[in-house]
Amino acid sequence: MKKKIGLISIAAVVVILFLAGCTSNSQNNDNSNTNTNSNSAPQQNETEVRIPISDISTTAKFYSYDSNGISVRYFAVKDNQGNVHVAFDACDVCYEAKKGYKQNGDVMQCLNCGKTFSITSIGTENTAGGCWPSFLPMNIDGNDVVIKIADLESKSYMF
Repeated sequence: MKKKIGLISIAAVVVILFLAGCTSNSQNNDNSNTNTNSNSAPQQNETEVRIPISDISTTAKFYSYDSNGISVRYFAVKDNQGNVHVAFDACDVCYEAKKGYKQNGDVMQCLNCGKTFSITSIGTENTAGGCWPSFLPMNIDGNDVVIKIADLESKSYMF
């Protein structure tokens, strides 16, 4: 009888460990931003980062800039009219959680508080206060989006 209980206990432990391993590999953890879908690194020099507009689509692309060992994350996305929108992958309010944003259709969603923002509104200053994809100034120069390194570094504290 003791041998039978021992075998059942061992079998139960093996099944539990197997199931725990299966679920941990397939879980989608929305508490951290693992967006790394940038196909190519943007061109960069001492003063600016350039992203070819042709690399930007209606699917948000996430990029990062190394600011003295700190990975400053930002994203670029086109709205349905073809206008480019750029913002830091950090919220003006929730940035301490270091979770960033994910795209759900035509909105970006804060991974900390869940608030959503229409892509058409992204890339503007936060005038209302509260959660907002942090403003990242950019210019269009020919066929490129141009972002100043100084602007990326100015918000490194968020990461």
